[in-house]
Amino acid sequence: MLSVQKKIIIGSRASLLARTQVEIFKEELLKKQKKINNHNIEEVFIKTSGDNFLEKKISAYGDKGLFTKEIDEAQLSNNVDIAIHSLKDLPYKLPNGLIIAGYLKREDCRDALVSNKGDSLKSLKSNSIIGTSSIRREIQLRQLRPDLKIKLIRGNVETRIKKLYRGEYDGILLAMAGLKRLGIFQDVNPISSNLFVPAIGQGAIAIVTREKDNELVSLIKKISNLNTKLEVECERSFLAGFDGSCQTPVGAIAKVLYENHKKKIKFRYFGSDFTGKEIKTGKRLLEIQNCKTKCYDLGKKVSKIL
Repeated sequence: MLSVQKKIIIGSRASLLARTQVEIFKEELLKKQKKINNHNIEEVFIKTSGDNFLEKKISAYGDKGLFTKEIDEAQLSNNVDIAIHSLKDLPYKLPNGLIIAGYLKREDCRDALVSNKGDSLKSLKSNSIIGTSSIRREIQLRQLRPDLKIKLIRGNVETRIKKLYRGEYDGILLAMAGLKRLGIFQDVNPISSNLFVPAIGQGAIAIVTREKDNELVSLIKKISNLNTKLEVECERSFLAGFDGSCQTPVGAIAKVLYENHKKKIKFRYFGSDFTGKEIKTGKRLLEIQNCKTKCYDLGKKVSKIL
């Protein structure tokens, strides 16, 4: 058990959503670990490279590590003990010395359209301007509604919504999880994951620690959600097989379900080349045994086809 005298320093990005996710983590930690209280906890909020480079799509700057680099460095320098991240921001390979020690229970994994007139994706007028910075969302949107215009949008959730209601866009695409965590429900229309495959790990909060910090690793494992862990590790195995990064148009959603009292994984995936001309989608029902290996092999297979 972690000493009650020890300070736990939590690090995250500085956005309102990131701060909200830290509060969600703290609530779960304090609920399940009664010997820890607020006096044991210190918070550090760090502006990352990804928060500074706002002119282009993230894929133009490099990989997803742009949203974590400075926080990773703070952990490896022992200035931060635990980092709280949106899992979809994390690259598949973390820097040496860091691991994902656990995951909080996943929130709604779907994408959503927020429109200034409350329109759904189906009811949007032709030539409506839709904002996104995700190549995955852009390609799937062009598949479903080739008559819409797509325009780059960057910044945190609140900034994007302000731009929407200023009339710069007719709609914007965001993650349902972030909208729910921020209490934003007005003019929000979720998009079925059967139509629009989410990002790898979307809706999940990842808890990163130093690999050798055994006390903290043990602590986080005790609050980690096992079904979420299984689901997102299947998705990230698919990503590893696909050799994906934030430059890659790829998505997947794994769901734990029970069939005849037996636990299985329902797996849906999306992969594309950068032009959106070559697209591969599909679904699988997987046995739990070796499900991560099967997802990795599937990612390799899809990648070769594309």
